[in-house]
Amino acid sequence: MTGQFLNPSEAARRLGVSAKALRLYEARGLITPVRTALGWRDYGPEQMARGGEIATLRALGLSLAQVGQVLGGDVQALEPALAAHQAALEAQGRHLEQTLERVRAMRAQLAAGAAPSVADLASLLAAPAVAFDLPWPWGGERFELGELAPLTYL
Repeated sequence: MTGQFLNPSEAARRLGVSAKALRLYEARGLITPVRTALGWRDYGPEQMARGGEIATLRALGLSLAQVGQVLGGDVQALEPALAAHQAALEAQGRHLEQTLERVRAMRAQLAAGAAPSVADLASLLAAPAVAFDLPWPWGGERFELGELAPLTYL
């Protein structure tokens, strides 16, 4: 094959997925790699473009079944994922606006000659909680991940 074709590990690396994920996509009929004369999988420009579409849809939270629906032409399968993505972005926006307001208040406090506490400064670094509704089979049960302690590497 020519240099434009990639082996599964290189294709996976470029797509930001695992080689196992590529095999799963193939098993689900989402992508069809080219086969060499010896039966090895190769990924050319068309397969890489399709892999990029799959990776993007997965990153938006679609299941492989939903990815198959979207790639098969059922664009309405995007609605739940887009609604969840919108909700997450709106939550991030609210968190950023609240953090900006705290920064403004601390700057005003500083201009008035009073230093903010270390706890107030630390609150600026707090990440928002992660929360979402779980899909089937959990029936929309709310999942919330509380604040995680930062990792310290020695």
